[in-house]
Amino acid sequence: NKLTVTEFYIAAAVLSAIVIVLFYQMVKHYQYARLIENVPTAKIRSAPQGYVELIGTTGLMEGPPIISPISGTRCVWFRYTIEEQVTEYEGKGRIKSRWKVIKTHTSDDIFLLDDSSDQCVIDPDDANVITKRKKRWYKRDSFPARRYTEWSILEGEYLYALGEFQTVASIEDSSLKNMMTSTLKDWKKDPNDLLHRYDTNRDGQLSQQEWEQARKDAYQQAKAKVGAMAHEKPLSILKASTHKDQPYILSTEPEANLINQHKRVAYACGLSFFVVGICLVWMINQRIGIA
Repeated sequence: NKLTVTEFYIAAAVLSAIVIVLFYQMVKHYQYARLIENVPTAKIRSAPQGYVELIGTTGLMEGPPIISPISGTRCVWFRYTIEEQVTEYEGKGRIKSRWKVIKTHTSDDIFLLDDSSDQCVIDPDDANVITKRKKRWYKRDSFPARRYTEWSILEGEYLYALGEFQTVASIEDSSLKNMMTSTLKDWKKDPNDLLHRYDTNRDGQLSQQEWEQARKDAYQQAKAKVGAMAHEKPLSILKASTHKDQPYILSTEPEANLINQHKRVAYACGLSFFVVGICLVWMINQRIGIA
């Protein structure tokens, strides 16, 4: 049975979109694999400014430890999701259960990378974090039932890092401004807390003087985050690159595993691209009458 004109165009549009996405993913993952292969591993002490690859072990900075709030795990990084079991009625007496995410959180605390030559501060913001350490457990004595999933990187664990490497000397001015702006943006997400902390006259809004105090506190927080060790020795930091074609990767998987994973995805997308592309061409040929 031939498709109607509308059905044909819808099917062609869907297949075309799939072909485009598969081609994009094939190119992206192949480029990532080549990039990881071609960027040489640098030592922190002698690493050049810019996009670099570092390998070492993780460590905590001075100050309060980083602890996952749902498991109490002491770590350098964590991410978790909390889900509730939802029951839905589909009609005719059928019941379907699924898990609905009610909360997710990713740690943004900085930590250290040590490669025996020196130490480097890792800022995990905007990083693609890949870790083998994943835990999942259930709490069925509550209603509704809950499912907890946690990913973490522990202190002293192997870490492969690919990102933008800079020293305090070269980033202090711009980074402090950026981090201050970022801190203020985070505070603005909770206006009630911001008012509670800085609305000294309790008139329900921040005056220019009160806002300046918030800016000063944000600057001091950013300064502590970036330059806590600046007076002791030169401080280096690895963070997300401003270039979209330079991925920021933090992984407890070895470099070779990452390369193989990206290549496998690229090959799978490439194969799917050709299969779906052939189906699209065949469908168009059938429509216009080419045997």
